[in-house]
Amino acid sequence: MTQLLAGTSGFSYKEWLGKFYPEKHPADGMLRYYAGHFATVEINNTFYRMPAETMLARWAEEVPENFALTLKAPRRITHGLRLKECETHVAEFARRAQALGGKLGPFLFQLPPYLKKDLPRLRDFLALLPAGRPAAFEFRNESWQDGEV
Repeated sequence: MTQLLAGTSGFSYKEWLGKFYPEKHPADGMLRYYAGHFATVEINNTFYRMPAETMLARWAEEVPENFALTLKAPRRITHGLRLKECETHVAEFARRAQALGGKLGPFLFQLPPYLKKDLPRLRDFLALLPAGRPAAFEFRNESWQDGEV
């Protein structure tokens, strides 16, 4: 049976105080509270910088066993290098992500809108990913939106 997990993009928003989180909920307790209501979350700050293993390990401790943390890949990989010549960056990202243990969900690769469909590039990139690690792609250029992809 297919498992469907519901969650949001991010969890640490002060605008959610009094709406989702209790009015005076501390920022350092947001993930634990969030994980009591959802089964997954997309971590966005990893897009802006390579994640620190200590931070990831702390997050893994704050969520239940069946919770999945989806990490958005660093923009250096997707926007800077555009999925090319990024072996060392992908390997380092995957290595650090292991700090989440069994709570690591899929990697998310958000491609820039200026990156047009390039199947050979995508195939080469997919070969860099750890075997068996689920990955999701957000194709932001409409050229990717066809049956071939």
